[in-house]
Amino acid sequence: MRSVCRALILVLVAANLAVAQKPSAPAPAPAAPAAPQTFTLTIHVDGVNQQGGNIGVLVFQNDKGWPEDRFAAYKDIRQPAHPGTVDVVIPELPAGDYAVALVHDVNMNRKVDKNWIGKPTEQWGMSNNLHAIIKAPPFSKAKFTLNHDSEIHIQLQ
Repeated sequence: MRSVCRALILVLVAANLAVAQKPSAPAPAPAAPAAPQTFTLTIHVDGVNQQGGNIGVLVFQNDKGWPEDRFAAYKDIRQPAHPGTVDVVIPELPAGDYAVALVHDVNMNRKVDKNWIGKPTEQWGMSNNLHAIIKAPPFSKAKFTLNHDSEIHIQLQ
């Protein structure tokens, strides 16, 4: 009887070990997070003069560095200038609030050149076609909401 009990215990232990070592179905892979929806912003830069150079575009998501700090900008884009209208296409922008500042950078030094009293000597513009009197308008006045593919016109000053 003892040997039967021992044999039965051995069979039960072996069965438990086999079940414990049986490979289980692989766990499902975690779902990849959904990529945020993005949109294309097309900027029509109107009134470009014949001086050559680049159109420098800074896209900001907030007032940090607005409107001239290219290192604080969300996007910093340069495109060759030509007389008339220059179209700048900016793909893959997430939905949100933005403001755009741009310059016709004739000497391609990546900044707005100014005279001794601080008046720009190169053409410039910003979203909502704001005008500066003593200083640049705040981000809050230049911002717009991007929630679909959009086109804006900015008239250079």
